[in-house]
This record gives sequence, C-alpha cells and structure tokens, in this order.
Amino acid sequence: MTSPSTPAHLRPVDVVLMGAALLAWMVSMGSPVFATGADSPPLPGGGLMLLGLFFGGAANGWAVYANPFFLFAAWRLCMGKVPRKSILLMLMLLFAATLPLLNGMPGMKGGHGAHAVSWGWGAFMWLWSLVLLTAATAARRTIIGVRGALVLGLLIVLSVVAALALHARQWRAAGHEDRQLLLPLGMIYTSSQLCPVPLTWPVPSDAPGGEPLVLDIDTRVLEPAGAGPALELPGGFTKAHAGGAAWIAYSDRDDSLMIRQAARPGALLLEVKALGDGAVLRLLKGEPRRLLYEQRVASVDSGRGRPRSLCPLMARAPDVGLHSEYGLALLRAVGQGLPFAHDKPLARAETARQRCPIGSADIDGIAGLRSLDGREVIAAGRMGGMAGFCSASYVVLAGDLARPGDARLRPVVHVLDRKSLRPLARFDGQRSCPPAICAPGPQATLDGVHLEGDSAVIETSRGEYVATLRKRP
Repeated sequence: MTSPSTPAHLRPVDVVLMGAALLAWMVSMGSPVFATGADSPPLPGGGLMLLGLFFGGAANGWAVYANPFFLFAAWRLCMGKVPRKSILLMLMLLFAATLPLLNGMPGMKGGHGAHAVSWGWGAFMWLWSLVLLTAATAARRTIIGVRGALVLGLLIVLSVVAALALHARQWRAAGHEDRQLLLPLGMIYTSSQLCPVPLTWPVPSDAPGGEPLVLDIDTRVLEPAGAGPALELPGGFTKAHAGGAAWIAYSDRDDSLMIRQAARPGALLLEVKALGDGAVLRLLKGEPRRLLYEQRVASVDSGRGRPRSLCPLMARAPDVGLHSEYGLALLRAVGQGLPFAHDKPLARAETARQRCPIGSADIDGIAGLRSLDGREVIAAGRMGGMAGFCSASYVVLAGDLARPGDARLRPVVHVLDRKSLRPLARFDGQRSCPPAICAPGPQATLDGVHLEGDSAVIETSRGEYVATLRKRP
C-alpha cells in the first residue's frame, strides 16, 4: 500500500519524533539488553544485534530482524520521504513483538548461561525507538500532530517512572547474590523469582588441612518426588557417602580425591534435611552436638518455561553446573574444597619405586571407592587409571604416557603425603614426547618417579621423562 501525500516541508514535530527515535535506538545499542543469570556481564544491544542477525533464529531471536526495517524506514524519513510501503513498518513491529519468545543467547542455544532471566534498559529503549519511529512516520503523513506527540512523550515519562519503581522494588527485595546476577548494572527487572532466603556466610574452619566430615542426608532432598529441584552438595558428596564414615575431599579442575576414614566421636557432622520444598543444612560438632552453621535452601521459580531451582545460588540458568553460594559457604565452614595440589616445591627429595597401586574393586558397593596404600579413596578423573608408587614420605600417582598423535601428550604426576594422603603437588610433562619413549615398539611401562624440588623424573622401561611443577595462574 502506497503512502498518501506528505507535507512539502518538515514540521518541528516531525524532526523531534525522528530525532527521538534515532537517539533511543542508539542508546539501546550501547545498553545491556538482558542478563542470563550466569557469572558474566550482559552484552550491549549492538553486540546482540550482530550475533542475532546470523544466529538469532536458533534461539527464537526473531526480534533482531526488526532492525533492518527500522534503519531503512529511518533513512527514508531522514531523506525527507515516507516509507513507501506500510508493510515495512508492520514487519518491523511484527518482528519486535516476538521479543518475549527469545529463549537463549543467539548462537549459544542450550549453552551454559544462555537463557534470558532479566531485562535491561537496552530492551526498553529499543522498543521505544520502534514506537517513536512509527509515530514519526504517522506525523509525516499528518496522521498525528503536536498533541499526539505530547501524549506519546507523557507515556514515555510514565513508563520510565514505572520501570524505575519496579527496579527499586526488586532491588530492595533482592539479596546480594540476586543483585549481582539477576539485577546487574543496566537491568530493570528479572522474571526469575527472587530468593527469599538470605545467605549466611560462616566463619572459616580453623583446620588447615580440612576436617573429616560425616554426612546425614535426607534422600528426599537429593531425589525429590515430582518436578521439584534436587539439591546438589559441594565437594562431590552424594547419598552414597552418608554411611556413617567420615570423608575429606580435595578437588581440582581435572581431578578430585575423596578419602574415607572412621568417624571419631564428636566429628564434624553435616545434616541435610528436607524443609517444605527446600532444605536446611546444619553443621554440628562435638558431644553433645553444638550448632556451628545453618543455612536454609529454598525452591524458586527461575522464569518462564524453565525448571525450578534452589537458592541462594550463583547461577539460575538451566544447564549450568553446580556453582552455588550455599555450597561455597558450606565448604568454607568445613574447611574442605581446598586446592587439589599446591605449587610449592617438595621439601624432601625421594625416589618412589615401591608399587602401591589403586585397587580395582569397589569397596562396600560405593562406585569408585578403592584401596590406596591401606586407605580407602575415590580418585576421580584421570587419577583412577594411574600407576601408584610409594616412598617414605610420598604416595605418587603417575600416568598418561602417550604416543605421538594421541591427544593426551602431557603426562601427569600427583604427589600425596603418605601419612594423610593430602595432595602436595602436581607435575606436568612436556607436550612433546621423547622419541626414546614414544618411538614405535612396545608401550613404555612406568618403573618409578624421582622427586626433587620442582621436578619429577618419571622412570620408564624405555628411558626417563621429566615433568615440572605445575604453576597456578
């Protein structure tokens, strides 16, 4: 449909509406549009537009395709013309109306932290820029005049006031974690339910190497009936570890070690009980038991079409691995969650040649619970398949010798304190395998490891291989 006749000259109302539309659009390009509830800053509108033009369809981000129509219509108005086809504005507004359907970060569908849970000023200003452009087109066609522009300006002011009031209300109700992740700078409101439970940050444990922990877990919390969210415990603890023994856990990005030992009277006890559709975590110690730490965990709605989650959490988006504030607080109170290995050179130089491998049979039906140098451990990651050697002071786990072309070209050596099995150091080998060891022929076997300071010499049936102390960033 062609446009009707237009005035021969621009009226002030035409210029004001057109300028306001362009200003609002440019502000939206530099302002954050939405947040995902993950620990990363929201992208500005300009970055999302570039991503969305290529990948928007993969995440129902059809609204981004309103921008080409906006720019074309704005160019026509700036040239003193009116968009010839009203269908252009209709398509622009139709694409914009699909904004609530957005279910992910463009190009990251199903990825970690990809789902929008909060909306910011970028989305607000962008929607108003489309409305203002439509009004500018109507003004050029003399459909509206000064009175219509004033009404529109009043609506903008009222909408800004309403947005500020909504933001202030949610901000006052939100805790520190929700403010940081659901209402970061530039966000107006969140569609995710705010956590009604404050985070209690405990005094850190005074046990330098961590303290063995006995678990008393209500299985209804870990395996709730219906569609309720399941509680995940930090440190890798599950219901399988709630058999009355004491545990101490060390973890790293690639490996983790859990040690089971007999519980002593008055040992540290973690009690996890169901409470409504949430849970309560209590840390108790001594005889009689005294309460050291307590934290409630509540079930909250994470937004449209998303499963309920537990809070206080550092991440609400689906598919995000456990990274919970209540979990970090709990590990702080227990004194566990320590780095798997320190980056300090070993105090004593020793050679470990005595064979002390990790057992191959599960103990007490607990998956991965094996025997190591007379103790019971769960060695997760690559550690479970490593060769074990003992010296007077150390238990050494070594492995990952690989031939050229294998993706695993860096052997690893873990050194544990023999008395406590506490991890002391990790040594990494070179990325290039020595020809004498990785040349064609029989696979090299490990015979022992010589430890001295910040180096570990891996002795094999085909020569030696040097690994150096891993340096943490």
